[in-house]
Amino acid sequence: MPRHLTAALVAALAALSLAAPGGAQPPAGPPPPPTPKPGFVLPPENSAGLYPINGEPIFKARCAACHEPAVDRAPNRRELEARSPEDVYDVLTAGRMKAMAQGMSQAEIYGVVRFITGKSPTPQVAQGPDPNLCKTNGPLQPNGPQWNGWGRDLANSRYQPKPGFTAADLPRLKVKWAFAYPGTKNTEPLIFGDRLFVASLGGKAYSLDARTGCVHWRYDFKGGARASMSLGPHPKAASRYALYIGDDRMFVHALDAGSGQELWSARVDDHRVGRITGSPALYKGVLYVPLSASEESQGNVGAYGCCTFVGTVVALDAVTGKQLWKQAILDDKPHPTRKNSAGTQMYGPAGGAIWSAPTIDARRGQLYVATGDSYTEIDHPTSDAVVAMDLLTGKIRWVNQVLAKDNFMSGTVNGPLGQRGPDYDFGSSPQLVDLPGGKALLVTGNKSSIVYAMDPVSGKTLWATPKLGSGGAGGGVEWGPATDGKVLYAPLADNPARGRPGLAALDAATGKLLWQVDAPKGLPCNVPSGRCLPGYSQAATAIPGAVIAGALDGHLRAYAAADGRLIWDIDTTAPIDTVNGIKAAPGGALDMGGATIAGGMLFVHSGYNGTAGASNLLLAFSSDGR
Repeated sequence: MPRHLTAALVAALAALSLAAPGGAQPPAGPPPPPTPKPGFVLPPENSAGLYPINGEPIFKARCAACHEPAVDRAPNRRELEARSPEDVYDVLTAGRMKAMAQGMSQAEIYGVVRFITGKSPTPQVAQGPDPNLCKTNGPLQPNGPQWNGWGRDLANSRYQPKPGFTAADLPRLKVKWAFAYPGTKNTEPLIFGDRLFVASLGGKAYSLDARTGCVHWRYDFKGGARASMSLGPHPKAASRYALYIGDDRMFVHALDAGSGQELWSARVDDHRVGRITGSPALYKGVLYVPLSASEESQGNVGAYGCCTFVGTVVALDAVTGKQLWKQAILDDKPHPTRKNSAGTQMYGPAGGAIWSAPTIDARRGQLYVATGDSYTEIDHPTSDAVVAMDLLTGKIRWVNQVLAKDNFMSGTVNGPLGQRGPDYDFGSSPQLVDLPGGKALLVTGNKSSIVYAMDPVSGKTLWATPKLGSGGAGGGVEWGPATDGKVLYAPLADNPARGRPGLAALDAATGKLLWQVDAPKGLPCNVPSGRCLPGYSQAATAIPGAVIAGALDGHLRAYAAADGRLIWDIDTTAPIDTVNGIKAAPGGALDMGGATIAGGMLFVHSGYNGTAGASNLLLAFSSDGR
């Protein structure tokens, strides 16, 4: 059952706990045993109090093929060891590796966790008050500075026209405060007036004070989240505003943004490895939720009947959570095809996951989503594509597939027959760019390192760049460019051994390359996991005169918009004491959700995918740290 915790409630509970009836102090004695989190089951112990299952052979048989060494995007063994045992347990029982653990007993899962992390998972309990609760909990400030949703606006521009500081001020930015909390992946920070909202796969969402980092409230939920959140008016919320979170179990939660009180929770799909990675988009009382899944990771699970997931958008009534429509990107449903080498029935077509936030085009009454690759050899005409849907009905208006037969799967047991594709997903949201004369372009890049511009009415490709780098499974444009409407800034995540990691600036109207800079290479690796790459996988963020890009080696940099000159560079891996009492908390890789900026503050998460251990490090920057 989800729980929320407000400053006022904690104060009241604390007051009650300090005095027994009649004013007497509560009797001394041992604390009550912790209450396990629902779903966490301890396996039976033997007489020595130890768990009898050795997890090493199970890991070698089920997991090592993807992690020793790491295959594609999978974390390596060292990165797995840095995670908390609770995080690994949750991934195996409720997360993307649930299929890998199919048929395993609780004791076997427990043994694998102990083998990976060297520790036993502890039943998760309802955490007590945070140590840095805010002393006051004032009203929300809807007229204050904002970065709402993934791209700040409905067009997903990732451009902040009123940052509260200038490009010339960027070299003066210093850490004002830091906050660390559990979870190896995180949402992009959402700014709403003087409030900051964040969440992670650790199953905790926070409302923080943007200036100090103190905690207004915390909401605990199972499954965790890394999809960025959206916030908007809600007539039944006491604060009149709701915060919307999509989680890794395909649930959407609506919370009162002022208190953290749950308003509703709705499961939008029941696919067993399905999840929500793209931010739900909110427009005129409707929440548009993109769905994705981790079936690409099931390539070596012989018992898994792969693949059955197809990218989908679900429209919900934002007030009630009621489903208004649900539209898959394919009319052809997955059907039985063949059997794999383990004798398990395979299915297809499948794939086309929607990893990123939908883009809303109010003028044309449609939304746009970009899709990932195909998982099987069965023809999938909407994979690696941009898809336009009717806002009111979800009906597909047009599809532009930029690469056919990109059939990709990690591992070989369930892999597609024939030649494997290059894994050129669209991981970034389409960006709607208005041009002079009333015309518009829909611009987006993918992991091929090519950026495309399409006609929002017909879907026709109007321009496409040459390859800006090598591209690949972990290269090219990963989580997204930023655009000020005139120039598009595309971050490139290429591996330096075979590509060109860096940042490219394009004329938004024509696609002409204006400048391209390489990411610095050969720097000391300070990422705790030990895996450092210089590429820019994280989504870029633009302000007047500058663009900010985060690198996988933990460096956050700002470049001059005019010529790509480097104007600011900070290593976010440096350990720092946090406002919630954690000493020397390290950062790590910068990935997925980029920096968000408003009200003279810049916020970014460091430590993506366990590269800083079991926690995320949230950093808040201001001019001179004031």
